[in-house]
Amino acid sequence: MTLKHDKQAMREDAKRIRMGAHEMYAVEAAEKAAKHGMGLFQSFEKHAIIGAYWPMGDELDPRFLMSALARAGYRTALPVVGAKDTPLTFRLWGVGDPLEAGTFGTMHPCVDAPEVVPNALIVPLLAYDEDCYRLGWGGGFYDRTLAAHSEIKAFGFAFGAQIVDHVPREAHDWPLQGVITEEGVILPRKLSV
Repeated sequence: MTLKHDKQAMREDAKRIRMGAHEMYAVEAAEKAAKHGMGLFQSFEKHAIIGAYWPMGDELDPRFLMSALARAGYRTALPVVGAKDTPLTFRLWGVGDPLEAGTFGTMHPCVDAPEVVPNALIVPLLAYDEDCYRLGWGGGFYDRTLAAHSEIKAFGFAFGAQIVDHVPREAHDWPLQGVITEEGVILPRKLSV
């Protein structure tokens, strides 16, 4: 078996697990994860820009957290997916601002929204491990974004049930600073006390 095959097999299992968690308690989990996320982001300067994502399908919904961040004085942004093999760009977005359809079924802020580089990212994922490596859809957009902007702090946003023993890693895969779930914030093993 190849690493790519291992990742694809894990993606299929992870999709089933995430779908099950979503069907059981999506709103409750999103609200709990938002509270844990607010505790985490309190250490960031007020008016910091926090990039998130518009949820697709059964992804844990970060909109509760985005609303709480905005109420607390942080600015929020959403990604714009560009051409293949390019990093994401981000535009400021607040609750009630219009969205446009993007690539791969995404939604992003309108073209007149200011482009920004976030201080932190809230990142979707299919699976994560205790070292806070994430398994995404395989497009590499977040890895390229973090490679282009290594100063950005990236945190996964997922159901606790999405944890796996080990995410297969390639040289271009970036670990997250933590993963926010409905159960709390998971920090990489090497950082945990």
